[in-house]
Amino acid sequence: MSKNNIDIEKTLELEKARQQLENRLQGGMKSYLVSLELPDDDPVEIQESLVELGALVRTLGDDCVGVTVQKKVKPIPATYIGLGKAEEIKKACELLKFDYVTFDQELSPTQVRNLENLIGKPILDRTGVILQIFRKNARSKEARTQVEIAHLEYIAPRLSNAWITWERQRGGGGSGGRLKGAGETQIEIDRRRMKDKIASLRKDLEKIQKERETQRKNRADEWNVVLVGYTNAGKTTLMNALTESHLSAKDSLFETLDSSIRRIRGVNNMNILVTDTVGFIRNLPHGLVASFRSTLEETSKADLLLHIVDITHKSYKDHIKVTDEVLVQVGASDVPRIIVFNKIDKVVGEPRLPKILARGYPRSICLSSYKEEDIKRFREMIVNFLAQNMVEEVFHVSYGDSKMLSLIYSHTRVLESNWTQDEGIFKVRMSKSIFQRYFAPVKSEEEQEWQVKSN
Repeated sequence: MSKNNIDIEKTLELEKARQQLENRLQGGMKSYLVSLELPDDDPVEIQESLVELGALVRTLGDDCVGVTVQKKVKPIPATYIGLGKAEEIKKACELLKFDYVTFDQELSPTQVRNLENLIGKPILDRTGVILQIFRKNARSKEARTQVEIAHLEYIAPRLSNAWITWERQRGGGGSGGRLKGAGETQIEIDRRRMKDKIASLRKDLEKIQKERETQRKNRADEWNVVLVGYTNAGKTTLMNALTESHLSAKDSLFETLDSSIRRIRGVNNMNILVTDTVGFIRNLPHGLVASFRSTLEETSKADLLLHIVDITHKSYKDHIKVTDEVLVQVGASDVPRIIVFNKIDKVVGEPRLPKILARGYPRSICLSSYKEEDIKRFREMIVNFLAQNMVEEVFHVSYGDSKMLSLIYSHTRVLESNWTQDEGIFKVRMSKSIFQRYFAPVKSEEEQEWQVKSN
């Protein structure tokens, strides 16, 4: 067999393995984990991130059969890791019989292709694993649409070069028997189809978002409380306890992708709705944040955020930081929040921990989702917080006051709006801190102007 035929056969085998990994319906595969440690990296954080990557792989139903970390001054542009390390991984494949390699960092399309050619196995990076989990767990039409957009945008530049071994398509014979010029390659056709598919999915998502906005307006007179936090922090379990619901809650990463809304039970004279949201994770893919922006915008429209933290996790401080960063990305950094240190019942031998946490995080509570007295105390805390820390105001805004309109839509929840011939009248709800920061100076200026006119 000629060298060219051998190369084509290897390319086709790799393409088949890649398609199997991409389109499988269940787990059972074996993965080998790889990470790169740079001079400024903390070795402990590298190990913790690898442990989390292993948990992500197991969430797919696969096994982790090996792991390696390479220390380098900087990544190799073409292959990310060194050629020697790539050869070492290839030999490990022969010994451990793994199906694919998973990198803890995000790789460029060129790096993926070069590594696959060197190692002879499909390559996934951290983003690719998270996307596969999202595709597996997405249930609602909105979640499936959001995930599919992110997935297509991710794989489009990573389409394999398996098709380049064939000539370009050619048109039929022209006048004089001459052939027309070269047509599209198969890979170009696939990318064009993906682009069209993404455009179609975005239109579908826009329709869903309009429906969501209509539903949100219909709930304008009710208090909106949103659960946020790191994946597997126990948000859905806590929501079930708060609202006496029975949503699916499992001890696995990204079990919840679909926003669910339920009413809090056991509170008088207050209509409080609780929304569950997708969990966050370190290095959350930008494509997913963008695709899920419409869902995550629920956080920016909330009256109160309940930031759920798994206090049993040794990296809980990092989890708090990651969640805060994502909230900044989606414009929810100014929304009032209570930090909820969950699973306190699993902490043994630390009786002073709740007091220590209360000093470090003044607006917080420690609880167990399984203790009725804790849930009752938490409900009371939510009601008292909303009653004491939120204000409702009515603003009269002229048509030309774009600054005021921007402040209203950016920092308040609009309960009612009505435009007359001369002005817009807005009934809004916001926290007292937001009112003092953005709107109290405006009222003071108006009052001063009125006093000057009176004099």
